[in-house]
Amino acid sequence: MSPKLREKIDAAVTELGYVTNLAASTLASASSRLVAMATPALTSPGCAIISQALQSVLRPRGYDVLLSEDNYAAPHGSRLIEKLLSYNPAAMVLYNFDNSLESRRLLLTAGIPVLEIGGVTPAPVMMSVGANYGLAIKQLINALAIKGFKNIALLCAAHEHHIHQQILSGWHSAMLSLNQSPHRVVSSSLPPDFSTGKNLLPKILLDWPELDLLICTSDEVACGAISSCHARGISVPAQLAVASLGGGVLAEICSPALTTVELPYQEMGILAGKQIWSALQGRKADDSATLATQLVMRASTAMP
Repeated sequence: MSPKLREKIDAAVTELGYVTNLAASTLASASSRLVAMATPALTSPGCAIISQALQSVLRPRGYDVLLSEDNYAAPHGSRLIEKLLSYNPAAMVLYNFDNSLESRRLLLTAGIPVLEIGGVTPAPVMMSVGANYGLAIKQLINALAIKGFKNIALLCAAHEHHIHQQILSGWHSAMLSLNQSPHRVVSSSLPPDFSTGKNLLPKILLDWPELDLLICTSDEVACGAISSCHARGISVPAQLAVASLGGGVLAEICSPALTTVELPYQEMGILAGKQIWSALQGRKADDSATLATQLVMRASTAMP
């Protein structure tokens, strides 16, 4: 169209407040510029970092990320997948998401790039980028056992099944290799947040008063446990040391600063975005990528 006509159309769009109907546009073109991302919960540790990193790669290339949660409702996960596929996305990203057989069937039938991110996935639908939570927990236990901790417990909040299995497998393997009993485990259905750590710590100490180290499966849970210690007059780490999996900003500003195994959320999101982009361009992308974790020792596990 001529520049003059274009100016008139732009003026009308502004005056009328017109918004493009993306559903109609997608239907007409049989494609979209949308990448759908499914997660158990928007508050899942690392979700925001991964989502931002993913968008930093895809948005400059003309794709937007639609983020949705199933609220840890594993039996209904296929409903969320079906709903997201109804938007005709260009690709699908699943963050720490357990796929049912029906979900896998839907994703394979859709014929779009599918990438699973978070915990390493042995048999991904198509592609995966992640870290091994089992190796991360072993890395943490082995390092702290060397420092002299003997009575160790694990507080595992709600995680998707494959993440939970990785954590427990790493826990049992590490504890048995040290000739220590792996019986001190609390597997809670509560979300991995601050209140879970704060509310569960009193019962943990009641069950195991000999405890000298508590390992939590997220920074948020660990900070909640430390807060509960402060409220009960328990000195951290002199009376009880606390450590976690995570590695976000919260671990640095917690008081005392939190020992953690840093999961590479930022790197996961960036690599996932690049893998998706390659697949959308018809280029071969790696089927699986496992990123390394890093142990960061801080004041919450300092020995006297």
